[in-house]
Amino acid sequence: MLHLGEPIEPLLRIDVNALGDYVDRLSWLYFQTGKWKSWPAALERLSANIDHAWWRKKIIYQRAVLHLAPGGSRSKARQELAKLGTITLAEDDIEILQIFIDLELRNESFSERTAFFDRLLHLDESAESQIQYRGGKAIDLLLHGDPKAAETQLSDLLDEYRNDEELSSFGRQKLYDVQETLGTITDDDDLLRETASELSAAMQDDIWTDHGRSNLYCQMGDCYRCAREWELAIRAYEAAIVLDGRLICHIHLAECFLYQKEIEKAVHQIEGVPIEELDEPGMMDFIFTYSAISIWSERIEMLEKAQAWLKALKATEPLFDQRRLNLLVRVTETAANGTATSEAKADSAPDGGVAGASRALMLQPNFFGIGINFNEIIERFARRRKGTQMAIERHSTEDIKANGAKK
Repeated sequence: MLHLGEPIEPLLRIDVNALGDYVDRLSWLYFQTGKWKSWPAALERLSANIDHAWWRKKIIYQRAVLHLAPGGSRSKARQELAKLGTITLAEDDIEILQIFIDLELRNESFSERTAFFDRLLHLDESAESQIQYRGGKAIDLLLHGDPKAAETQLSDLLDEYRNDEELSSFGRQKLYDVQETLGTITDDDDLLRETASELSAAMQDDIWTDHGRSNLYCQMGDCYRCAREWELAIRAYEAAIVLDGRLICHIHLAECFLYQKEIEKAVHQIEGVPIEELDEPGMMDFIFTYSAISIWSERIEMLEKAQAWLKALKATEPLFDQRRLNLLVRVTETAANGTATSEAKADSAPDGGVAGASRALMLQPNFFGIGINFNEIIERFARRRKGTQMAIERHSTEDIKANGAKK
């Protein structure tokens, strides 16, 4: 029928999307029944179900998501996604756009990121996408030197969705990101403490895995750290580490000790972090924190390491590159003098905190990343339909019926 040019593509798209939802459910069943290791072979069999590019895209997406599960590899997910070829603004598959933004758009230009955010927001009007990607646009504004515009956009998001009782757990978790970022850039300690309290309450839900609860504890620690509640932050980070050994929390613990002027504790904590296991944002936070601690400790071997790392670090966001350059000047100066000036110490440990890349650069659309149980994920998959696409499909189907009636 397709080869003959019959107008059935809209019907095929409906079938592909419906079967794609079944693949989502199958992934849940394989996980829940302990057969997750067999899932790649199942995807291989499923790939032959429909001989069409739309279906192949669905399977490639699932294979990429497979590598984003805990213990997976983002580099392998990128390799899988590359099989789709060049992804442009003409792409109309929401899931493909989400995973592309997560995996490939991290180091692209501000304008290109904004264009893809806008494309996704146009296609998907769900509260979850609006919170995540309008929030992402606001964070980009912050990182590129426009904190006032970022504040306005985050405030608007919070006003719009804060009292939304139908917000899913994933959407609510992303709204906590908005609250935390807004509280940080406005230095609103009350909002930060309120967010930490809400995170604590959210932890009582039974939808979270240990990884998910660790995420919430880590975010609680970030709220308390930005509010300069050092002891509360330390307890939250330690709780996260107990759950899944989260490396970023070791870095933030070291930062807390630094601000408490417990330099030996800070040195011990930061030196114990296996840097080879850090992702890119985590590496940035590590180098910034390590550099600040090296200045305060005045240890020449630490200062030399910090200097080399800062020189090699590539920070594409202007805010983080400015931070890198400033720390490099202060580390070099301290290494040359053998002692840290009061200005160097003040610059290396500003009121806003040393680290922040790991939070600012998290735009994960995958649900493995934040640790929600598959039961909750499947409920969301069942609810998730493209409003715009569904309307197109409905109208296209009506056109087919009309054409058939004329014939």
